[in-house]
Amino acid sequence: MSRARGRLASWQLIAKQVFDGWCFRRQRADYYDYLSGFMRSVGGARTLKDIFSQDAQRYGVKTTRGRLSAQWAAAYPMSGGDLHATWRGVLPEDELVIVRVAQLAGNVALIDTLHDLAAVQRLVANAREILVNTVTVAVIALLVWVVMMLLVPLFTVPRLVDVFGMLPTEYYGSATRRLFAFSRFSGRWWGWVILGVVCAVCWVGWSFSNLVGPVRQWLDRFLIWRLYRCVATVRMLSVLHVVLVRHEGESTQLRSALAMLRRGANRWQAWHLDQMMRHIDRGWVGARTFDTGLFDRALYWYLQDMVLVRGLVEGLNITKQRLGTQILHVVSRQAALARWVMLLWCVGAMLGLGVWHYVAIDELRRGLMIFYAGQ
Repeated sequence: MSRARGRLASWQLIAKQVFDGWCFRRQRADYYDYLSGFMRSVGGARTLKDIFSQDAQRYGVKTTRGRLSAQWAAAYPMSGGDLHATWRGVLPEDELVIVRVAQLAGNVALIDTLHDLAAVQRLVANAREILVNTVTVAVIALLVWVVMMLLVPLFTVPRLVDVFGMLPTEYYGSATRRLFAFSRFSGRWWGWVILGVVCAVCWVGWSFSNLVGPVRQWLDRFLIWRLYRCVATVRMLSVLHVVLVRHEGESTQLRSALAMLRRGANRWQAWHLDQMMRHIDRGWVGARTFDTGLFDRALYWYLQDMVLVRGLVEGLNITKQRLGTQILHVVSRQAALARWVMLLWCVGAMLGLGVWHYVAIDELRRGLMIFYAGQ
């Protein structure tokens, strides 16, 4: 009994930590910003352990930040002052890689990196809001389409059969025959259609971090995949700037930074990073290293110009800032267009189905008149 209670307590603790991490991730942009601003203000007079302990006392165990701060205050000295180990399991791994690189580069680099992460996270949050609104419209349109498809075999066509059941099928018009055929198809295959839609949605979610190759390069030109690519590129340029700013951007140091990113990358990111390292091994330098499809062609040419004029480190930083400002503008415009297209498609489908039923009813009515006239 005591062993079972101990297991239950450990599972409850793990579940609570996972829940705290999930809640804290949504507010980590403000936390990054607070931490960078506070560290910049105190100028080294307060350690990170002091900050964690102070937050634990202020917020208390009833809040997510208070519980996590107490956990970090205990873990930080035990990890030897390694923020990557202290924050592991709470913050995303790709961001922890950036923090580790910045911490090794010094306190100033860590402060600047935390500030950059806050900006990137706010950018991601704004872009996610745009995507959520767009996906919500898409889901509503899809549900309306499914409901309309199911209403035909479940309600409208059975009602027509009840009303015009005495009419022989040879009196049916072309619109009526097609409507009844569509009803039989929908009634027989609607389950498979819904399953196909669900599988397609799951595949889209899987493709973000796993799909590579020519198909992915083609998809990267469109709304949701393009947004994912742009945000991942901003994050990558952030960590590269942190590493290279102290090493003048030599190719050997660039390759080491790319290899470091490779360890915490998903399949799609690793595919691009491997191409960059192969470019370096071939002797490609400057902006040509990054010619893997991460950038739109116009932005890649901009990177080439900036690297030529300002050097690799400053050129990457300027390009990152330009990309960050472009994401929301481009995505907002494309998302608005997508919402209008989906809404118009939904309205058009409803009107088309309504007109189809009207024509079929008119054909049945005229067929019934002809049938009775011939009696």
